[in-house]
Amino acid sequence: MLTTRQKHGLHLLWLSQARSWIRHQVPLLGSIIAGRPEFQDGCMDGCVDIDPATLRLPKNTRTFALKVRGDSMRNAAILEGDIVIMEFREAKHGDIVAALIDGETTLKRFIVQNGTAYLRASNPKYPDLIPARELVIQGVLIALLRLSER
Repeated sequence: MLTTRQKHGLHLLWLSQARSWIRHQVPLLGSIIAGRPEFQDGCMDGCVDIDPATLRLPKNTRTFALKVRGDSMRNAAILEGDIVIMEFREAKHGDIVAALIDGETTLKRFIVQNGTAYLRASNPKYPDLIPARELVIQGVLIALLRLSER
């Protein structure tokens, strides 16, 4: 059994190690639907602490986080309640993206086929989304955080 002094020493050690990896705060900009697109007004809901070295982020990478709602990306192992870390950058074919499609936001896979860009869910119950007017990529997925239930 640990003494009070030993427990205190372990706590201080843990705090010093924990502080050493918390180096970057990513703004949590609300939630994103992984389902049918919907209108979303941006609001900041705090920050998520990450270690840029673990995520292999170059310095000055522009990132943001979103909490996932819905099940359209479940076959890509993205579940309701997960937090996705997104990077502002150009999307490539196959990337998972936060996108604005015809004025509504969603989290989907970016597909380019025969010169046409559209969005695809990772759940067969959702159809492909082909933009009628516009498709704007807001961010590309670089990490996924999942908190275990207690």
